[in-house]
Amino acid sequence: MVNAARASGTLVCVAKEDLAAPYCEDEREKHRQLCAALGEHAEIEIHLEDFFGPDCANPLCVARIGGQRRLLVVDCLYSIYDSTRPDVGAADISDADESPKARARRLMKVAISMSFHPDSIKFYSFEQVEPGT
Repeated sequence: MVNAARASGTLVCVAKEDLAAPYCEDEREKHRQLCAALGEHAEIEIHLEDFFGPDCANPLCVARIGGQRRLLVVDCLYSIYDSTRPDVGAADISDADESPKARARRLMKVAISMSFHPDSIKFYSFEQVEPGT
């Protein structure tokens, strides 16, 4: 289904998060992990670039079943695990171009991280059917 859509030029990948936003770095990384897992475990070639249109990231809120009348939803799970501690050593390192928000984020890394589970990938296929068929 994905390969056929790519070949016909109708493949559109959407995401709930704004993958182009500077504050969505973690979400972009999760999507990169998902794309890699789809390639490795399901032989489906999706790339982070597929989530972007000519002018912006493709938002989930405008997704619709159009000309091909099919929609494939990919879902997966992440586990939370304790892996990092606040980076106190980084407090001495200063970058004049770094925003206060970015610096705070760097200094106060959350003590939990997300781990992607490739075995949790699930596919949901929706198809528009014409009345009377």
